Amino acid sequence: MDKFADRLGYIAQKLTSNIYISTIKDSFIQTIPFTILGSIGVLLGSVVFSTNGLGGIKGFESVLAVAPLFTKLNYATMNILALIIAFSIGRNLAKHHNREGTYEGLLSLVSFILVSPTTVTAVFGEETQVVANVLSTNVTSSKGLFVAMIVGMLSVSFFCRLTKVEKLRIKLPDAVPPNVAKTFSDLIPTIIVGLVITTVAFVFELLVKQNISEFIFNILQRPVTIAFEHPLGIIFAAFFSGLLWICGLHGASIVGGIITPIMLASLQTNMDLVANGAQATEIMAKPFWNLFATQGGSGCTISLLIAIFLISKRDDDRAIAKLAVAPGFFGINEPVIFGLPIVMNPVLAIPFIIVPIVSCGIGYAAMYFGFAGLIISDVPWCLPPVVNGFIATGGNIGMVLTQIACIVVGTVIWMPFVKIRNTEAANANKTLGDVAVEN
Repeated sequence: MDKFADRLGYIAQKLTSNIYISTIKDSFIQTIPFTILGSIGVLLGSVVFSTNGLGGIKGFESVLAVAPLFTKLNYATMNILALIIAFSIGRNLAKHHNREGTYEGLLSLVSFILVSPTTVTAVFGEETQVVANVLSTNVTSSKGLFVAMIVGMLSVSFFCRLTKVEKLRIKLPDAVPPNVAKTFSDLIPTIIVGLVITTVAFVFELLVKQNISEFIFNILQRPVTIAFEHPLGIIFAAFFSGLLWICGLHGASIVGGIITPIMLASLQTNMDLVANGAQATEIMAKPFWNLFATQGGSGCTISLLIAIFLISKRDDDRAIAKLAVAPGFFGINEPVIFGLPIVMNPVLAIPFIIVPIVSCGIGYAAMYFGFAGLIISDVPWCLPPVVNGFIATGGNIGMVLTQIACIVVGTVIWMPFVKIRNTEAANANKTLGDVAVEN
């Protein structure tokens, strides 16, 4: 167990300390307020103030007029998500190179636009025309996320290396204001990065006959998304996250940095469909992970707390559960993870890993067969279980019942292991009693 934990810890440490994974994780965390704002727009514009909501009730038809006010929130956030990520990637990566980051964020954004197609084929009546000097939402929305990440990291890494070359710096007299001097100091590296990026994109399109942005989407983003949308994708993520936690590492943080871009793209697909009056289609949309894999925190420990309150005979476990129940209700479960503890505990490790997998399987099946509604809105990770599912699906009762079922099943799975702890405590007390009698 110790050797395995050390090996896994070494791998996880490498992932955690990797500046590129850290940059991606931090950048997507910064998009959360915008995705929630866009989600509010979809919920209000396409659910509440629509023909399926208040607008469909006799006497309230006038509310349909305000729907565009809210759908615009979705357009102004989710449809420029790749642009937001491009800037955030550049800014956060630059900080790992001991730079302020704003300028590098702008450079990353410019580099992303340099590799993106700037023509759109549009149909006007029966005539098809090519519109030049525009950016399609296929580029600026979630479909461009992988391109924004890759190009942003490459351009800023290259730029930061160039800024360390003394011969490429333009030095101005000391009398020149520092902000002006810094701008000219970065001028040559900026020109080099811009010329290299646009030249590579131009040559690539000549040779491959496909824009580099479209190539990355088709070769990388689409296959990864398809693989993760399979139930085994989320099951593996839940398994790996639990395994990392058992070894004392923040599994949700490490795994979240990898799966968030994929799930966010699926969320936007659903939001766009609903905003246009269609039905959502994607199951593995953000925040599926929070709805099923982390009910009450990683390991679905809300079920563990219920099991402890129901059958635990250990005063120490019940005391820890009382302290952990309030934060656990909002997805913070470090008190129970490190209090029992679950970390490095081979007995409690089993349900800690199994329960999220089972919960994700139940959630996926319920959504696949139509019992639970699909996710159409992002929600804060700290919303309590059941409440988050209700909001994320626009008030779907099937989702509420599915989450309750997951909590019940999770509690049943946790119960035998709580009984094992009861037995361990009883045996320990008996041993102490025997020793006391002998003495």
